[in-house]
Amino acid sequence: MFGLNYMTIHKYLVKNTFIYYFFFFFFFFLIFCLVANSKLAISKSKENRVSINGSGLKIPRMVSLKNSFTYMRSGPGKEFPIQFELNQKGYPLKIIAEFNNWRKVKTYNNFTGWIHTQLLSSFKTGLITRKTLLKTIPSNSGNSVAKLLPNLLINIKNCKEKWCKIEVITNKVFVGWVKKETIWGSIEN
Repeated sequence: MFGLNYMTIHKYLVKNTFIYYFFFFFFFFLIFCLVANSKLAISKSKENRVSINGSGLKIPRMVSLKNSFTYMRSGPGKEFPIQFELNQKGYPLKIIAEFNNWRKVKTYNNFTGWIHTQLLSSFKTGLITRKTLLKTIPSNSGNSVAKLLPNLLINIKNCKEKWCKIEVITNKVFVGWVKKETIWGSIEN
């Protein structure tokens, strides 16, 4: 159309060596950038993904069981075998990964498995990890309300820097403060 062909362009570039070298180096620079960028893209895709089509919420985070009987599966789906049965409503779990409507959770005893989101609650609970005293105020100098033993399930009302206000429901309701370090499940949601 314009009367230019490959040979005409080549003769022009040979006569003007500056332009020839400019295009030569530009071409190899472009190839280098494409190769380097593809290596970065490949390395980023190999990173472990914690959430695939999940909720977009922070991971890890704490949740609790909605029902008193729940299956924990080996993978994110009903076709995966049941690994464990959890039998305590309100039991705290740490979400460590997400896949669609399934959450990979970890128990206090470091058992991991997958549970459907319909079986989980955002209600904050925790487990007492060692023998401790329930205090009336968030201080060691506060009066003791009760002695709490390990593996006691508690409701977490709120947490400050070092103390959490909790509720213990047995035959009687106890409300008070314990050190945050004595609760498994006290990380902020």
